[in-house]
Amino acid sequence: MDTSLKRAFLVIKIAFLTLFVATFFTVRMALAGHTPAIDSNYYEKGLKYEESILSQKKMIQNGYTFEGAWIQNLEKLKTGKQSLALDFLQNGKKIRNAKIVLQLDKTATAKFNQTVELKETSAGNYAGEILIPFQGDWRISLSAKIPEGELERTFSAKVKE
Repeated sequence: MDTSLKRAFLVIKIAFLTLFVATFFTVRMALAGHTPAIDSNYYEKGLKYEESILSQKKMIQNGYTFEGAWIQNLEKLKTGKQSLALDFLQNGKKIRNAKIVLQLDKTATAKFNQTVELKETSAGNYAGEILIPFQGDWRISLSAKIPEGELERTFSAKVKE
């Protein structure tokens, strides 16, 4: 076999080897981490984007907020069944008769998503139970609807135990 033909085959072998190595590292990086979806109902929000943004700004400007021990310290969340309580406030005053929905999402899959409507246990205090089946990154979305508008907040929690 001619020397130039041997070199050509060697270059082809090196090119294929480089391609396989590059593919291996690309797949490895893709499997090592992921970027979670920002919101599971992004399409519906996109359809009414301007309305949603204006409602959020109005609610925040009017002093509406959520407060709860677990909101201020997301590390308190653990695996298993647990009760979550929060207060829905406007400038420190508790708001009654709000429809508050908590949505728990596993960032990489929809298999473990939960939606819980929090019940009003006393004036302005709301509670509900969720089940976090295992450790990892979870997203918790809170949505409160009242006649004045809708307030939404999203939290990312890293559940460790």
